[in-house]
Amino acid sequence: MSKQHLKLVTQGQDFGYITISNEISGLFYGNGLVKNAVEFELIPCNVNSSAFYYKLACSQKSYMDLSIASNVVKITQANNPEIEKVCAWKISQSKMYALVQGKSSINILSRSTFKDNSNILYAASPYNQDFSHLEVTMCDIPHHSIMKLSEPLS
Repeated sequence: MSKQHLKLVTQGQDFGYITISNEISGLFYGNGLVKNAVEFELIPCNVNSSAFYYKLACSQKSYMDLSIASNVVKITQANNPEIEKVCAWKISQSKMYALVQGKSSINILSRSTFKDNSNILYAASPYNQDFSHLEVTMCDIPHHSIMKLSEPLS
């Protein structure tokens, strides 16, 4: 499958691309430049045919996941995301929904409304006024653009 970047918009304004701080145990951030954007490989979810596991293309087993306790979008290491209950994600009407196995709650990719300078990404309930929900667009990446995180960014 092709590699994907995720482009974000918050309240009608550009919020850059999804980036990370550390490919093993880091958090996901918005407002990143395209040259720093995370490259994702989409792995089909067997439970929901319109959902995918978002694997970091530069890693064998790093996935975009959700911390249930804090709603923070984080990296989780998994050999098999379905068995290890990594969060699957579904994009519908420009919103990105976290599908947590065994939970009926709906969480939407968001940013904090209280921390104006914070770029940390969350997946919050649509009714939680502490978060502003993001619009998400998938962008194809040419095959030759793969960059390892250990390489210096220029």
